[in-house]
Amino acid sequence: MSRIIQILIKNHVFFLFILLECFSLKIFISNNFVAESSLSKKMTKISAQFFNKEKKIHEYFYLREKHDSLLIANERLFKKNLILTQKLENNNMRIDKVEDLNSLFMMQTKIVRNSWNKKQNFMTIEAGEKDSIKSNMGIVNSDNSLVGITYTTTDHFSTVISLINTDLMISAKIKNLGHYGSLMWDGKNPNTMQLHDIPKHAKVEIGDTIVTSGYSNILPANINIGVITKYKPERNTNFLNISIDLFTDFTNIQSAYVVNPMWKFEREIIEKKLKK
Repeated sequence: MSRIIQILIKNHVFFLFILLECFSLKIFISNNFVAESSLSKKMTKISAQFFNKEKKIHEYFYLREKHDSLLIANERLFKKNLILTQKLENNNMRIDKVEDLNSLFMMQTKIVRNSWNKKQNFMTIEAGEKDSIKSNMGIVNSDNSLVGITYTTTDHFSTVISLINTDLMISAKIKNLGHYGSLMWDGKNPNTMQLHDIPKHAKVEIGDTIVTSGYSNILPANINIGVITKYKPERNTNFLNISIDLFTDFTNIQSAYVVNPMWKFEREIIEKKLKK
């Protein structure tokens, strides 16, 4: 212990210099958007590579479980394809709705890092700018249930703002009613979120499905989110406070799909004209 103290005293100028350098660097980055953005991308890349190696070691010991999961997901996709084919053959689906199904950019990716026990939870996926991934793209699982939205990107990796992040707000609606509001997480239970701004006169029922509204230019409409488990009137307002049980289990998620409307850029152009 005395030896350590002697070293600190002997080299106190050097350590003070390092401390001041770190402090000045922090001030510089916090007041410089370009530097902060550049550092964020570099840190994303470094941490993603580290957690990717860790993920590969973990995956090696769970190959059988992952194989069974892929078989189940493939079976679901096959069933969905069969149902759509039957509807088309029976002329029960409008042509424009079929085009909506095909007007999505979709890519499967691995989740190499995931947090669910914090207030601001993030994921890292093994797909980046070289895979045509950009910020503000939707992330869903194999059941077409919402997972989050892409945040920062590098060549081969992207970070994702998890649905269970207190900073994220999603426009969502009650599927069978059409009433829409703001979906947010209170930072408590990773399986439950809260839907606000639904009027009291809405005929809400326990078990109603909640989906994305499609009103934002980030997420397509009708992506599954969860079901209503309870609701109550908010004090001094004309709205309900609704609790949603999420479809996605954020404590056990291995892969996901990146989705993005192909007509997003065209919509952005026409909506910018309204702001002028």
